[in-house]
Parts: sequence; C-alpha cells; structure tokens
Amino acid sequence: MLSLKEEVLQGIYEEFEQWIEEKSVCKKGCSACCTQNVLITAVEGELIHRYVRDKGQESWLAAKLQETGKTRRVQVTTNSFAASCLQGDDVIPESYGNEEPCPFLKDNCCTIYDVRPFSCRCFISEIVCKPGVPAEIGSTYLSASSAVMQIIEHLGQGEYLGNMFDVLLALSDLPENRALFRQLPASLSDQGRANVNKALPLPGFLLIEEEMAKVQPLLEAIFSHKIGDRSIEDILNNR
Repeated sequence: MLSLKEEVLQGIYEEFEQWIEEKSVCKKGCSACCTQNVLITAVEGELIHRYVRDKGQESWLAAKLQETGKTRRVQVTTNSFAASCLQGDDVIPESYGNEEPCPFLKDNCCTIYDVRPFSCRCFISEIVCKPGVPAEIGSTYLSASSAVMQIIEHLGQGEYLGNMFDVLLALSDLPENRALFRQLPASLSDQGRANVNKALPLPGFLLIEEEMAKVQPLLEAIFSHKIGDRSIEDILNNR
C-alpha cells in the first residue's frame, strides 16, 4: 500500500503527463540523456525502493548501487535556487552526479521505468540528441517542469534530497529496506547520508507573466487532483 506522499507524487506524475503538449522525438531505446546526474527527493526514492521490494530484487539493486560513479553533496536545491532568484541573488544551478550512463539501463531501456523519478519523466527533446548534440527543449516546457520539481520538493520538505543514488543509499537503512542494506558495504550508506541535503518548502514559482498563462492549467490540475476526499493542495497545506 502506498503512503500518502507516494499517492500525491503519482497524482502529480499523472497530471503532468496529461498536460504535456511539447513535440518530442523521444522513443523507447533512446537513452543518450539517461545519465547518473538525476536529482530526486526521498518520496521518489521510497517509491523506487517499494518497487524493488515488491519484485524481490534487493540483490539486483544492491549491485546497481555499487556500479555508480562519484557524486557529491547537494548545495543548491530547486527551491533554494528559486528563493535566491526571487530575492534577486545570483546563484548557479549545480550538477549532482556525472554524465556516465545510468546503471538502471538495460539494452538502452530503463529497468525502473514505471517508477522513474520526475527528473527523468520530464526530460524530452524536440530533436534527436546524442553525445555532443544536447536535447532541445522549449522554454515554457522547461519552466513548467521546474515548477513541478518545486512542488515535488515541497511535498518532501525536511526529508532527503540529492543525487538519485545517494538518496537510495541513504534510505537503505530504513527497517523496510534491511534486506538491501545487509548486502551493501556500510561505507556506501554513510556516503549516501553525507551527500544528501534536505528538501525545502516552495518559496514561489519562477514563472514570467507570459508563461504563467500556459503553465497555470497544469498547476491548477495538480493542486485540484483528489487523493481520496482531499485535494493535493489541501494535503500540501496540511488541511
């Protein structure tokens, strides 16, 4: 059974996928953008862990977590970056992993596709991308994706946020993940906890006026999405 936060997360995913209007050339087997530079929250990490537990694939995940490259501690989260921008401060976005292929790929396809995090879900391109030819994304779509990332960080505020593999490692010592934890070197779990930061509440959206008209329907759909008899907006505001 999913936790309330996991249900909210899936509701956000659902509304975003229904909203997407961008023309994309991405298709199954297209994995040039599938690197280890993926930022997630604990809620997204918990959904991945649940998926692995339900399939009895803890040994598989333990092996994959030991295949990742070097990461580093998150200094700037999506919402801290937004807060700085809204205050007029200059800040440079960070990268949290490396550009090596994601170890969750098999034959250029994602093995956790059903529970892939939002950073992966929102990454599309209007042109065929490959090494040396980066993805091309419309500015409105990019702004909408950033707004949804802010909502997801707000959902997980106070909990882990960081590179996907660090978050998965940091969550490995939870009681429900003990079968995985026992198969990992203790130093890896410690590394995960050392590299993650905490998710922050939403300070406001980084949307210019002309983009708001296009993005507003998405935000309204997300906030009005019902989980039981409560809307996501009510849940996010603890009502």
